[in-house]
Amino acid sequence: MRFKGAKFYDIYAKPQIYAADILINSLKNYRQNYDDIYEIGAGSGVLTRLILSQLEYKNLILNDLYESEFMSKFSTQIGDITQLKIKNKQDLIISSSVFQWINELENLSYNLKFSLKNGGILAFSTFIDGTLKELSSFTNQSLEYKNLAQLKAIFSKNFEILNAQERQIKLKFNNLKELLTHLKHTGVNNIKGEFKLTKSSFEALNSHFKNNFSLSYKFAILILKN
Repeated sequence: MRFKGAKFYDIYAKPQIYAADILINSLKNYRQNYDDIYEIGAGSGVLTRLILSQLEYKNLILNDLYESEFMSKFSTQIGDITQLKIKNKQDLIISSSVFQWINELENLSYNLKFSLKNGGILAFSTFIDGTLKELSSFTNQSLEYKNLAQLKAIFSKNFEILNAQERQIKLKFNNLKELLTHLKHTGVNNIKGEFKLTKSSFEALNSHFKNNFSLSYKFAILILKN
């Protein structure tokens, strides 16, 4: 999502805000003081604000594909994290609600290992299998979300797992329009691209929910040590 145009993201991004809050509180159980912090996918600053208020640090670098207005006030490294060489060795690399978009997590895990100092922490939340199941049961399409076991298998090759957990949040809406507005403003869906919303598909989707307009978000939290 280009956060320059995502004016309403923070209003609608309740699952992302919840995931970021759980991530920070889980991380604080292990360490709260860092020299250098690097955030992957800072966007509108949902996680960054928690870093600012709840962690102690000397240097902070924010990364995303595009520089949001929020990010312009900080040191940044703009670009695709799978293609970038992270500046310097970091004490903490942290990310929330981003890794579900990255296909080659094995390569990312390897690269992040060498971007951290010895004893450094990698902490992230990511949406996992079961997210938006109400929608995929209609479209018969879904992003290839990992599950917690798969994430542990990938990252345990390069890191010591300090904490691995999964959480779920369910949002309820008054009608289908509210539900679709939420998806539009957060940029989250599990549709690969073949499904198109037309008048007839809107009516079919409306019937599919049977007046129970809810969406499930399931996410994993991992705290890892280099």
